[in-house]
Amino acid sequence: MKLKSSKSAKNADFLTLGVILLFCLVYRSVYFRFINNIALYYNADGVSYFTSGIFDLYRTPLYPLIIRLFESIFKDNFMSNIVYFQQLISFLSIIPVFYFLKNTLKNNRIIIPATLIYSCIPYSLIQNVNINPESLCIAGSAFILFLVSYYVKKPQKSIAFCSGLFPFVLIMLKPTYLIVLCLMFLFFTGRFIFRKNERKILYWGMSGLIIATSGVLGYCEMNKRQNGEFTLSKIALNNSLANIVISGAYKYGGDEELISLVDSTRQETYYVAIYLLNNEWMDDYKISNEKFPKNLPPTWDMEFCLGIPDIDNNSYARLNKFVKKSQYTKLYFKYIGKRFIDMFLYSELLSFVILFELIMMLLLFFKHKKILWTPFFCILFIMGQFITIVIGGIGDWDRLIYPVYPFILLVFSFFIDMIWSCRIKLIEVISEIY
Repeated sequence: MKLKSSKSAKNADFLTLGVILLFCLVYRSVYFRFINNIALYYNADGVSYFTSGIFDLYRTPLYPLIIRLFESIFKDNFMSNIVYFQQLISFLSIIPVFYFLKNTLKNNRIIIPATLIYSCIPYSLIQNVNINPESLCIAGSAFILFLVSYYVKKPQKSIAFCSGLFPFVLIMLKPTYLIVLCLMFLFFTGRFIFRKNERKILYWGMSGLIIATSGVLGYCEMNKRQNGEFTLSKIALNNSLANIVISGAYKYGGDEELISLVDSTRQETYYVAIYLLNNEWMDDYKISNEKFPKNLPPTWDMEFCLGIPDIDNNSYARLNKFVKKSQYTKLYFKYIGKRFIDMFLYSELLSFVILFELIMMLLLFFKHKKILWTPFFCILFIMGQFITIVIGGIGDWDRLIYPVYPFILLVFSFFIDMIWSCRIKLIEVISEIY
């Protein structure tokens, strides 16, 4: 009887998911045909992924390799086929989103609307036609959440191993996912401490994590051998330069030549100062621009980058020293403090929800010794990403939080799930009293 009930539930899930997929397919077709008919979007940031080799000082290799693969197969039409590929991956990512919500939430009424929000919101859909990794990042975040939630529900060796290994794929897509490597280590360690019966399974997870860590370190070593520096990506250097220029802390950097360079360009956009300070980035950009399809007209920011004067490159050691000295100042700490406040105001509702859930999780842990593993994993990832954005990011918040989007969706869905459950319990108590 129990087996029959389980089979019926699975069939119901397949039917529900099928209806959701059909609806989303129709909606996306209408959206991209009539509402937002941009067939292809690109800018200077996308151009920088047309790297000349596998090992690059600024871009991790997965997205450049995808570009190169499609270029070799489809020749002149490869850009539009990259968009089709991103559309396909985005569409297929609805499946893990449905199941990680199913694995985590108690109320089925929340699962369908939450899945539809993920699938249909223009905020993320527009990235499917953008030549950059953001669309694949959103899908990748959805998949790692599926792996974690599935393992929590039904611990298996294969899922544990994939959960440990998959962060390597995400990091090769975008360095911001380094935090997932740390979180998976904390996740496996926590399960090892509190779930002793899982220890034999967790060895598989740790094995995957060791391979992933070795892969990241191996990539850094190959970067050192081919490009002279042991690094995953130097893009953070540009962000740090931007922040010391915007804050004015560069005046305390202790390098008069670099300070004068910033002073002479500060009346223009801060990108001028960044690209003149780190002119090596512009050398790389110009090589990437040569590989960019010539039949596509340059955007304003592409022309802006190509207009940066070619000057002698400053060494990484010199720029790093300049940045560090500028950052260890009162002015810079005030600037970062203001960015934290701005981030809080930008995500005020999310911050409230996270705080509420953390309090509930702490009460649940101390009173019942129970850990809500998947929601806690989400909250730690969001907090880690927001701290990284505040300290090392530049630009608008919306662009920077794309990889966090599925995690935010689960946090809000879980919050509504908790409130709904409390409402039902309260109604039951009142009905018993009266």
